[in-house]
Amino acid sequence: MRPQHDARSALVPWPAEVDPDQVRQASSKLIAHVSSRVDPDGAIREDCRSRVLESALALTLMTRAGVSLPARDRVLAFLRAHLDTPFEFDRVLATLAVAQAGDSTSAGDSGLIDKLTEGLLGAAPEFISARRRRMLYAVLSVLGCPLPPGVVPAADEEVPTDPIHSWAAVQQASVTLILAGAAGVSNSATAAAMRTLDATRPATTVWEGYVLLHLLSLHALAGVQGQEATVRSGVETLVRHQRDDGGFPFVTEMQNWCTSTAAIALAAAGSRPGQLWTIAKSLAAHRVDASQRELSRSLSRGAALSDGWSIGPNVAQNDVDCTSCVVEFLQGVDPVAFGGAVRRGVDGLLAVQNSDGGFPTYVAGASSEPCMTAAAVNALAPHPSTAPARERALAVLADSQLADGGFEPGWSRSRLHTMFRARLAAHTADPRDRRTARMAERIEGSVYETQNPDGGWGMQPGDPSDDISTAYALITLSYGTESQPVGRALSWLLAHQNADGGYGGPPDMVGPRPFSYHLPILTDIPVLLAFGHVRARVQRTAAELQTMG
Repeated sequence: MRPQHDARSALVPWPAEVDPDQVRQASSKLIAHVSSRVDPDGAIREDCRSRVLESALALTLMTRAGVSLPARDRVLAFLRAHLDTPFEFDRVLATLAVAQAGDSTSAGDSGLIDKLTEGLLGAAPEFISARRRRMLYAVLSVLGCPLPPGVVPAADEEVPTDPIHSWAAVQQASVTLILAGAAGVSNSATAAAMRTLDATRPATTVWEGYVLLHLLSLHALAGVQGQEATVRSGVETLVRHQRDDGGFPFVTEMQNWCTSTAAIALAAAGSRPGQLWTIAKSLAAHRVDASQRELSRSLSRGAALSDGWSIGPNVAQNDVDCTSCVVEFLQGVDPVAFGGAVRRGVDGLLAVQNSDGGFPTYVAGASSEPCMTAAAVNALAPHPSTAPARERALAVLADSQLADGGFEPGWSRSRLHTMFRARLAAHTADPRDRRTARMAERIEGSVYETQNPDGGWGMQPGDPSDDISTAYALITLSYGTESQPVGRALSWLLAHQNADGGYGGPPDMVGPRPFSYHLPILTDIPVLLAFGHVRARVQRTAAELQTMG
């Protein structure tokens, strides 16, 4: 994600219609806004906002378990406030959960299920569509909808063996039990699923801080005779994480992800070295309890990323994205002082590179993903010994490009997220690599062509312009040749800055895919990062904007 500093390509001319002083002032305000959320120990701790999905599952679980707590009234009020939301999936979930809470007849039917499922799966990568489809059916089932034909588990269904990470294994176990319970099926797969859920101790722990998994696990157990005490205790554990608005979040925290991406953006934009050093020390010190690590490894099917970083300090499931961002940041702050941590991260990334040359998100052997492949290339770029690995990765990245210049959906609702990271990865390639150069040209061409008349970009072509997508596009065009689209994008961002220096608009990050979640700082970070790339790559800024911050 860091700006690429080299003399191989010409800088973009500064757009004549944009005042550099305005960009400098806007960037300085945004630096101050983001920096203020860094705690003295160097970490950013920001709560994930409530989401209808988890809140509907929570209310329905309390209803099933016969739990009468003040927390139930609060989540009921939260969902009632979302009965008229313009987002159809949220509206349907809220309606179904509120109806069940009042002993009303379910509004679900097979046509509705098919419509919601197909609409959501279109925004998820193809390789997870079967797993996500089963999860959606399980969620709608516990909310009172009938199972569609062909979803009922077979009596002889076997235990799955495909490579997946620990979170997916627990989700898969929960879904298996929910669907089997709805159909009255018991087999070797349900027995294995029970063992998996038991290992996460749902009565007393929100395992990995993953609230959605906790809810799915408890719903799965609610359909198993003899698990009543576990479910009731699990509900009591759940309510500790209820938000002030009455809803429940996707996860309890994402400290490492927010901190590492904010740190890269702060460094790019010219923030204070002292604060960057404090952040670096905090990230380099990341350690997870050995028993947590062992449980995560035992639940994974496939070689997990062992030497790396996870989304938070209390989360054992490492991933390529967090690891890549932390490695990039530490390398940029001080490659000597943090050399040991960087080396471990580099080795961890190389260990999960797939045989096709690409990188998965979590475990070796799982499908390679364009966004993760680009992330790994950017993290490995400063290390000459990784050149063969990077060449293979860039080849699979180029081969995965779609006809429109983009890539399959990743961990963002915005198609521009993977595109900007792939464009940065392409900048690290050997100048003689024509295939990668062609990929970069097609990325830039697509971004130029999809700019909205107002100067911004939306999540998908034709969507209204938003802060995050416009920032991603601006980063991409900072490595192009044309100044006018850069100027229009800068003008759009300058016009949409909030009085406090921050930015707003719809969230883009998704988890699990394709469900979006919201932490406000994850809107500020892309814009700050874009200002940082402009600072490095747009002519005149080398002298005039270096004092930003």
